[in-house]
Amino acid sequence: MTTRAAPTTPAALMGTAAPTGTAAPTGTAAPTGTAPPTGTAPPVASWRNVVVYVAGVLLLAGAGGALIAGGNDAGGLLFILSPLLMAAGLRWFGGDGWRDAGLRLRGPARWYVLAALPYPLIFGAALGLGIATGSVELQEGFVGTFALGLATQAVPRLVFAFSEELGWRGYLEPRLAALGVRATRRHLLVAAVWGVWHVPYVLALDGYTDLPRALFFPLFLLAVVAMAFWFGVLRERTGSVWPAVLAHGVGNVLAYPLLDPNAVRIDQGLVFAARPEGLVVLALLAVTAAAVWRLAHGAPRGRALPRRTR
Repeated sequence: MTTRAAPTTPAALMGTAAPTGTAAPTGTAAPTGTAPPTGTAPPVASWRNVVVYVAGVLLLAGAGGALIAGGNDAGGLLFILSPLLMAAGLRWFGGDGWRDAGLRLRGPARWYVLAALPYPLIFGAALGLGIATGSVELQEGFVGTFALGLATQAVPRLVFAFSEELGWRGYLEPRLAALGVRATRRHLLVAAVWGVWHVPYVLALDGYTDLPRALFFPLFLLAVVAMAFWFGVLRERTGSVWPAVLAHGVGNVLAYPLLDPNAVRIDQGLVFAARPEGLVVLALLAVTAAAVWRLAHGAPRGRALPRRTR
């Protein structure tokens, strides 16, 4: 989940240890973090449904982008809800069920700390370096403007994060894991879909970024990969989608007021802006993803996302 500089549009800022737990019996996919009731079988993962999900979410995103380009504000809502709509449709009507959606709040507290803490530190470091070099200046009345941005945008930005994460980490991650896709490849696949999903939105909004798109898209994709590994670890190690929602939501909520020119003046946005494609933020996202990955690999396996063997 990225946030555009203009504060009136949905933001999408944009995880990761290899699951090695016990494989489920052939032909079944064990649910994430929960055991099915005795006598019932967990939903069988299906490549067909994964393909339908990816195609559907990208088609809905494209339709949303077309509506935005045509001046219809409903396009933004269709775009941001598309991951949730496709996930809910396939779980209700496509046979996937809800057992591995990760909707229960569970998992060790340390993973929730690793969800909530990095973005404040990353954005603070980027702006702090900018202030130290004279490229960033907090505007007069910063505290009030920042507080107002938080108050007015916290709920919608968290809703946006939930809609995305119920798709990326609530559906695509566990369905790929149930199909036996290993963590590294799984997170890269999720990142690819997540990154391409943004393209219609970015193209439809001329003011989304001040960077040339030929520069923006590669930087943004690198940031999405880092966030996919970070958020994916949170999902895998807790068996819950909520740490990913928290991390994504904190990034969205903080970025909105920090990109408001009435709060912060940034002369070198490519380097210091509080957004994923900013070079300082991008570097620190990569460090965060690597550190969380390393921590997950050195930790006890616990409740990993299951995978199915054929």
